[in-house]
Amino acid sequence: MRRGCPAPGHAAAIAALAGLAIAAIAAPSAADPVPRAAYVARALAAVRSLGPAGCAELDRTLYEAARARCRADAGAPAASCLVDAARAACAGATDRGRCEAAADVIATNLRGQTALVDDATRFRLVRGSADYRTALAAELHRRYAVLAAELVLAGPAASGDEARAIDELCAHRDRALHACEAQDAACVPSLPWSRCVAALVWFVGGGP
Repeated sequence: MRRGCPAPGHAAAIAALAGLAIAAIAAPSAADPVPRAAYVARALAAVRSLGPAGCAELDRTLYEAARARCRADAGAPAASCLVDAARAACAGATDRGRCEAAADVIATNLRGQTALVDDATRFRLVRGSADYRTALAAELHRRYAVLAAELVLAGPAASGDEARAIDELCAHRDRALHACEAQDAACVPSLPWSRCVAALVWFVGGGP
């Protein structure tokens, strides 16, 4: 896997993608692979189209909005608040749809940080890092890399489609429980489909 840059179309598109993610989490059946894979492909294209600088800028904008407007310091930021922040951040984008698709990935990863990085590790980073955000990003990248290794070991999708392979892994990996010891950076816990996909799209697509 090559790490480049990653980083949510219009309000209706965000709402549709949110509904798709909820449906996939509730029932990721083999009868519904195309819509999920299509979402993954769109998200991958959006993240890659921004390039490293654009991904980093959008990631920083949403991170700051999550802290200032969504009270992320007190817990996971509300999804509705992050949607509003994504709309504002992408309002002037040349391709607003792609910007918002990438922002959707970033927002999902922001809400999934506590699931991927346990309390003990985050406390260690707060105490031992001069720049907590940079240290947390590095820790998340290590977790994303482990998940990407699972993707490689799972082998390609039947069609050889990268987006389909991500969808299939995330839809099926938690049929067996993934429990991790505290501060184990080589273990990725059980994740909902949407958070698993966002992590892999960010890593595979090249997010910082």
